[in-house]
Amino acid sequence: MTGITDEQHLSTLLSRLSNPAKAVRAEATAMLAALGEPAVPACIALLQDRDWKVRYRAAEILGLIGNGEAYAPLDAALVDGKDHVRYMAAKGLGLLGDRRAVAHLGVMQRDENEFVRRSAASSLGRIAGEEAIGLLRAALEVEAADGVRAAILAALREAGAEGD
Repeated sequence: MTGITDEQHLSTLLSRLSNPAKAVRAEATAMLAALGEPAVPACIALLQDRDWKVRYRAAEILGLIGNGEAYAPLDAALVDGKDHVRYMAAKGLGLLGDRRAVAHLGVMQRDENEFVRRSAASSLGRIAGEEAIGLLRAALEVEAADGVRAAILAALREAGAEGD
């Protein structure tokens, strides 16, 4: 990138997250995730953006990068007013694999949105451990939606829960 600084490149990619075209946002997301650590502070800040699509993409990027600095901001995004953002925050926490997220992901098993519950279940399965398995089993007992039940069963298998 002759003549363009890294900061300008980062700024350009970040601005593309608010582009009306989904394909442009997706490409910028992939490029920012590939950029890695330098994108983390800006993406953490974007979790506060007024546009839910930007918050959604920022959460996605943070999960893909996997930097531990993203734990607290992603955890906070679990209560975002937009279900898409909650979904991606739950997914991102699973990608981070931080056991501190287990209890909060368990709470997300009661989210009003089925896709958020699926994402939380998958993340619990990825993180695994006794607490995650217990929360998944408890969620399975009360979950009515077939798609979420399937996600919980898959998560239990991924977590190594035998006989589930």
